[in-house]
Amino acid sequence: MILISLGVCRFCLQWSSVLYNFCSYFNPDDELWYIGIIWEFTNTLTFWLTSLLAVVYCVKVSSFTYAIFLWLRWRILRLIPRLLLGSLMISCVTIIVSAIRHYIKSQLISMMQLPGNDTETETLKTFLDKYYTHQYLAMLFIPFLLFLTSIILLIASLSQHLRQIRHHNA
Repeated sequence: MILISLGVCRFCLQWSSVLYNFCSYFNPDDELWYIGIIWEFTNTLTFWLTSLLAVVYCVKVSSFTYAIFLWLRWRILRLIPRLLLGSLMISCVTIIVSAIRHYIKSQLISMMQLPGNDTETETLKTFLDKYYTHQYLAMLFIPFLLFLTSIILLIASLSQHLRQIRHHNA
């Protein structure tokens, strides 16, 4: 299920990139924010699905005998549909936040063209730069940490297994 979801997500990510490049070539002045939102959704979903795949692979392949690993190994197959749904929901939240960001950005651009005090424009720009950048980094940092932790644990488990094999052969 994870591999199929990841494959479909990567396919959609590639097509949204191709569509954006194709549309921006023929309409360079046109605002293509909706394709950017689709790309952001599929990119975030790809990050979460990749980290989910690494976690499942780590739990299934690792040879750790800690209670949490044994419990996860026993329960992981039943948790996969919920984890997939959670990844999809997190990506949907990202779409909502991205749509709000694009709306604020369009309002900011229209406000910059008006004469007058730029205090509100600068406040919105500062808010947009700080809040949404931190939110997007946090949205991608969590799956990165999950992926990195899973890979490190998997390498540690495989090196432990390799030492056991060398010990038995000696």
